[in-house]
Amino acid sequence: MEGRRVRTAAGPIFQRVRPATVSADATVCVEVGPATVCVEVGPATVCVEVGPATVRALRGGSGRRPAEALVSAGLDWIDDEIGLFDERPVAVADLWRALMSSILGEGGGPVLIVHPTWWPRARVEVVVRATPAREVRAVSRSGLVVADCRAGPVIEIAAEFVAVCGAAVQVFGRGDVELVADAAAEAGGFTEVFLDAAPGLAGSAQTAEDIRAALSDRGVAARDVDMAATVAALRTTSSRRASGLVTTLLVAVATVIALGGAVGTTRWRHGDVEAPAAASASLVEGRIAVEIPPDWLVERITSGPGSRRVEVTSPIDPDLVVHITSSYAPETTLAEAAEVLGKAVTDEDPGVFVGFRSAAEVAGRPAITYREIRAGRVIDWSVVLAGATRISIGCQSAPGGEAAVRGPCTQAVRTARELGTTAGP
Repeated sequence: MEGRRVRTAAGPIFQRVRPATVSADATVCVEVGPATVCVEVGPATVCVEVGPATVRALRGGSGRRPAEALVSAGLDWIDDEIGLFDERPVAVADLWRALMSSILGEGGGPVLIVHPTWWPRARVEVVVRATPAREVRAVSRSGLVVADCRAGPVIEIAAEFVAVCGAAVQVFGRGDVELVADAAAEAGGFTEVFLDAAPGLAGSAQTAEDIRAALSDRGVAARDVDMAATVAALRTTSSRRASGLVTTLLVAVATVIALGGAVGTTRWRHGDVEAPAAASASLVEGRIAVEIPPDWLVERITSGPGSRRVEVTSPIDPDLVVHITSSYAPETTLAEAAEVLGKAVTDEDPGVFVGFRSAAEVAGRPAITYREIRAGRVIDWSVVLAGATRISIGCQSAPGGEAAVRGPCTQAVRTARELGTTAGP
């Protein structure tokens, strides 16, 4: 019997960040090859902050605040199709429609969704599709931060980790303050960075102060992000229509989606030019982060045979899967892990696990390797150590099709790391 499959982001997925600009007429732009996609923040645009711990209008809307229980349910269940509200099962799409309708009222004007930079595209699309407006766009929090060219990256504090959003997004544990400060201070030699402690997150103020102190020790100042004030500043800039001023930022526009047809229909179309596809995205699961193809489907297997794991599946060929598991193994050497795994392999039925190697090398890293053979599929496993964590990466394909999954798997093994550490031996 297959394990229960929960379609989920399985923790945040981080897109690579690309240079973008915010111009003085309050337009956020990101380059897409030879073209440019721009998100315009006009005077009639309703701006809604969504996540990480709140959903609220930053400008415009109905003036009503949705019930806290509804906000909590929407955010808690955003990665699933069915959630619980008032102890009853309800479609997550219905939860978000109720949320956005409460915030927006009957206006029907353009809407800009402001979301965490580290949210995966799937989460953003849940919100956008639930928004009752003809024109809905979404931009990351760092994409709306306005600063002069001397300013550095944006440090976004989440419930369990901190993301440093610069030329790429780097992920650290909440307690890894010194590593966060190092990453921010080394991101281009800036003397000032942005510190974004979103409202509603327990302990975020203390984390922000700890990071500020660590940055100060490195000669870097931290400017607090106030998203409501940022939106107000955009509006003021728009009314002045100043010319010639373009402020360069390191930001990411996560997605730009427009609704075609009448309000309330389900007929969606993407804009003529989509936001750039990242070469890779960082999947954060528990204590670890792994680079994966950004458009592959992520599922968490929570029950049934085998270990609890994340499966990352090709959107084109469902036979191509990257399996990711991890376990806390402090002070364990690779040789000790090989001894334990070797015994477990020999205890299984003959022919299921073959080719066990206790001291191999994969993607330039010392690794334990073996092959798992099942009906219609083979899985080549690589086990590596990162800090106090043992990480197993399984590369699944149909027999003879191993080459098709080799690229994503090599990338996963090469980049697998414990939060707060670097990948590699």
